Amino acid sequence: MEYADTVRGVIITGGAAPPVESVLPWLADVALVVAADSGLHTAVGYGIRPELVVGDFDSLADDDLLKGYDDKDVRRYPRAKDHTDTEIALRVAREEGCDDLVIIGGGGGRIDHLLALVALFERPDPPGAWVSDTGVISAIVERTTARGSVGERISFAPIGCIPCRMVSHGLRWPLDGLTWGRGDIGISNEFAEAEVQVTMKSGQLLMMRSLEAR
Repeated sequence: MEYADTVRGVIITGGAAPPVESVLPWLADVALVVAADSGLHTAVGYGIRPELVVGDFDSLADDDLLKGYDDKDVRRYPRAKDHTDTEIALRVAREEGCDDLVIIGGGGGRIDHLLALVALFERPDPPGAWVSDTGVISAIVERTTARGSVGERISFAPIGCIPCRMVSHGLRWPLDGLTWGRGDIGISNEFAEAEVQVTMKSGQLLMMRSLEAR
């Protein structure tokens, strides 16, 4: 969900990423771009020069990509650490004043890395969206509006420990009256109208859509 007067930061992380034309909506009006380790390869492919590059650089194939950066803009961390490079990049972006954070990349690869990215949405300060090579996950904290085509698939899953209760408009199978806890999921719902609205009464949801639909 987007709020007025937010400051958007984009984290470009390693792993499979969508084509640049698919991420242009998230790159609009960005205050800060942070590359997490090999996410720098993706950023360069997009024609973007991140303001900051962070990580242990164990997966950065070409150190020459760091040439031209001031030392203060390249933040190195040991490989033996408690946080992933993506977590570090999120923290750095918040420290720089960003409060609307979007992760780009992170698709494919190791399953534990994928689960680590999903786990970020379980925290008190989740990112607003994660755009991978195949889909978009976004958090519904209070209310969201999604626009799409009638018949387009859209899925939902609860996050956090508070039972999810919600109301919806524009879905083929409304969410009204449902109570979801961890382990529940609503896969392959559909747009019944061109606009879907979901309002949370309690708890938080993840909303999942295919990248092609955006």
